[in-house]
Amino acid sequence: MHFDFFEMRVAFIGSAGVPNRYGGFESFLEHCGPSFAAATESTVVTCDAALYQDDLSPNFRGVRRVFLKTRANGASSILHDLLAFFRVYRESTHIMVLGVSGGVWFPLFQLMCRLGGKRLGVNIDGVEWRRAKFSRNKQRILRMFDYLAQRFSDVVVYDNAGLAPYILPAAKGRAVEIRYSGDHVLRLPNVSRQPGTALTVCRIEPENNLDMLIEGALRSDLKRYTIVGNWANSDYSRALRDRFRGNARLVLLDPIYDPRLLAELRESCAIYLHGHSVGGTNPSLVEMLFYDCSIICFDVSFNRVTVGSGASYFADASSLAKAIDELLVKIEAEPDLDRQSLRSQYTSKSIANAYLAALVSPKK
Repeated sequence: MHFDFFEMRVAFIGSAGVPNRYGGFESFLEHCGPSFAAATESTVVTCDAALYQDDLSPNFRGVRRVFLKTRANGASSILHDLLAFFRVYRESTHIMVLGVSGGVWFPLFQLMCRLGGKRLGVNIDGVEWRRAKFSRNKQRILRMFDYLAQRFSDVVVYDNAGLAPYILPAAKGRAVEIRYSGDHVLRLPNVSRQPGTALTVCRIEPENNLDMLIEGALRSDLKRYTIVGNWANSDYSRALRDRFRGNARLVLLDPIYDPRLLAELRESCAIYLHGHSVGGTNPSLVEMLFYDCSIICFDVSFNRVTVGSGASYFADASSLAKAIDELLVKIEAEPDLDRQSLRSQYTSKSIANAYLAALVSPKK
C-alpha cells in the first residue's frame, strides 16, 4: 500500500515523552515532532505520565500526547512498550518503536501490523546490550531483544555508521542510517565564552567515562569544569558526586531542561568534553556542533563519525589533560571553527523527512 506523507498517521512509542525530560529519544521527538506533525495527517507520542504530572495536556506543538501510567524506563519499559503499542495501534498507519526494550513483543507487533496493513519500524539506539551499567544477564536479555526487534521490523533505523556492524545480516536491506538534529538549539549572542572553562552534559553512567573526564580536567589547567547530569540516579552517580563534592574547580549540577539556562552554559564554556564510549550519534554532542566552543571527545568510532575533524580526541585521563591544555593555549584568541558543512547534516526537517521516507519505503 502506498502512502504520501500527508496520508500517514505516525506513532512513536518507547520514549519517556515530550517535551524532553529524560534523554536522547525525547530530545529527538521534542525537536523533530513539529516537523512530523506538519508533514503527516497525525503524529502521536506516548509519554510516561509520572514525568508530566504538572502538564498532562494532550497537545505539544502539533503532536498528540498519550499518557501511560507504566514507567517508560527500567524493567517496566518492557510492559510500557507493549501497552503503548496497543494504545496507538488502531489509529496509526505507521508505528516507530524507539529502543529495543520491548523486543520480546516484536513478533506480535509485526504480526498485528501485517494483519492491519501497517508498517513497523525500530530505532535500535546505541547497542544497549553493550552498556557496562547492565549485568551480564541483562546484557544477554537486551541482546536477544535487539535481535528480535531487528528480525521482526519492516524498517531498522540506526543513528551512526559505527553501528552498522551491529545490524543483522538479514536486516541490512531494511536498515537506514538517520542521525539526530541539532539546529534547534537556542543561541544567546550576548553571552561570552569564559576562558579556562569546560562543560559536559550527560547521564552519569560508567560508559560516559565521568571518572576519566574529571581526572583529566583536574590534571589540566582548567579553572572550572561544570558537569550537568542525573547525579542522584544510581549508586555510581551518588558515589562520584560525594567523592568530588568539595572540589572548588568542579560544579556538579542536576539535570537542566530549561532551554535558556542550558544555552547559557553552552555559550559560555570554552571547551565541551564528551566522554560517551557506547552508542551511536549522541544528541548532546550534535547540539554542541551548533555552538562555537572547542570540543574534545573520547576516541571511539561513534564520536569520530559524528564530529570528524570538528573535535580533538582523547583515550585516557593523561591524553585528555594534554588536549585540554593545548586547546586552552590555542583559544586564547577566537577558535578557528568552520562547522557549516557538519551542521548541515543535522537539521530537524531533514531528519524528520528521512524517517518518513524510511517508513513508506518498499519492503525488502
